Amino acid sequence: MDVKCKICQDSGWVMVKSGEREIARPCRCRQSDTVSILLTGANIPPRFHDMDLRGFKPEKEGSSQAKAKKAAEKFIAEYPAVGGYGLLFQGGTGVGKTRLLCCIGNQLIKEKNVDVAYIDWNDLTREMRSGEDAASRDFETISQLIQRLARVTLLLFDELGASRPSPWVEDNIYFLVNRRYNNNLVTLFASNYFDKKTGSEETMSERIGNRIRSRLYEMARSVEIMGADYRQKNY
Repeated sequence: MDVKCKICQDSGWVMVKSGEREIARPCRCRQSDTVSILLTGANIPPRFHDMDLRGFKPEKEGSSQAKAKKAAEKFIAEYPAVGGYGLLFQGGTGVGKTRLLCCIGNQLIKEKNVDVAYIDWNDLTREMRSGEDAASRDFETISQLIQRLARVTLLLFDELGASRPSPWVEDNIYFLVNRRYNNNLVTLFASNYFDKKTGSEETMSERIGNRIRSRLYEMARSVEIMGADYRQKNY
């Protein structure tokens, strides 16, 4: 009979010496299967599949992009001993926030077998808006999504505040964030909005609500990223 793994003969276990006795440990093939399953379930956008921080090139040494990359590298190295704190990347369009989120997620899946889920604010609010019309409300689907995001070990929450939520949607997002806060689950966030008013631009609190922003202060350390939109530079 043909076997896929020559090391464990497809049993999933190998015997290794530990002192004067032998113990069973998971074979590398099982670890590979685990990574594949975690990557499939993470919902990371296809554009960012297989990306890691080695490919993230800041504009110049000492820039806010370089500091953001170092913060991401430090987070990966220390995880899960991060004291319950995630990161909040704040910056304009095209400075690398989504890429940083996805690089961290990819590396923690591959290096530490972490259960990761990515969600975009617009995708989440779009799903939740389907529940605002009582006639077509699909409680089960919305509940399953919220429970998955509330329980996953590491959540990547992108584009925070990309659209202004209705009170019903804001309540549900607050429930999600508050559940993770109370359970001390680590979340990484990214947003185009800052906390300080700049010209006519709205603040983060104005976009996502004071209750949610208040929770974020205790859940994530802010990392501001400045710079030009790389998409325009390469256009």
